[in-house]
Amino acid sequence: MKIAITSPNAKTIAGHAGKCPGYLIYEIENNNVTKSHIRLSKEQVFKNFSGPLSKTPEHPLYGINVFITQSLGEGLSNRLTQDNIKVYTTAEENPEVLIPSIIAA
Repeated sequence: MKIAITSPNAKTIAGHAGKCPGYLIYEIENNNVTKSHIRLSKEQVFKNFSGPLSKTPEHPLYGINVFITQSLGEGLSNRLTQDNIKVYTTAEENPEVLIPSIIAA
């Protein structure tokens, strides 16, 4: 499972997903969790990026299964959902609080 969390500062969950340039990436495989932080280029930020992630293997968020943010627009939510990506919005700021419940789901 690959989880993307909007986080420009690599510490907290942010909103404005369409404009967010930074993401925490959690990859879970065989109960092992790895965490990294990526920065998107201006062209890769969702408000400037068109098309499905599933057809863009060069995009840094390619292959995500779960997308977590504090806020996003209906258009982006629909794009992600159509790409079979589970979208969660939360008021929580600490990603470490959410990850265990996402893994258990």
